[in-house]
Amino acid sequence: MSIDPLSAISSIDRSTTMPGGKLKNSPKPTASELSKAAQQFEAIMVRQLLSPAIEPMMNGGVGGEKSKSGAGGGGGVYGYMLTDTLANSIAQGGGLGLAKVISRQLSPATPVAQPK
Repeated sequence: MSIDPLSAISSIDRSTTMPGGKLKNSPKPTASELSKAAQQFEAIMVRQLLSPAIEPMMNGGVGGEKSKSGAGGGGGVYGYMLTDTLANSIAQGGGLGLAKVISRQLSPATPVAQPK
């Protein structure tokens, strides 16, 4: 089964775009949605930082050296699960503070009151 590229393009919903390819106004995300997205992004960043630190422990012996006996099968899977759980827990507990900064940057600016 093959899909004709031109028919696939013509079936794209164009109701969200204006002429010139610009997006129409979409519903603004709520503060809780922004906060959740920022927390998830922070968890991804923490996971990227933790992964190189945990990988040697899960793939080998003491000091991260490869085991000569061939033991350690499946360490990569458990290493990922450990890294994922740690990253999510760190982000939910306040993390590195990235989520607050990200959600503040993504939030619409509040107008400053003009002095009378």
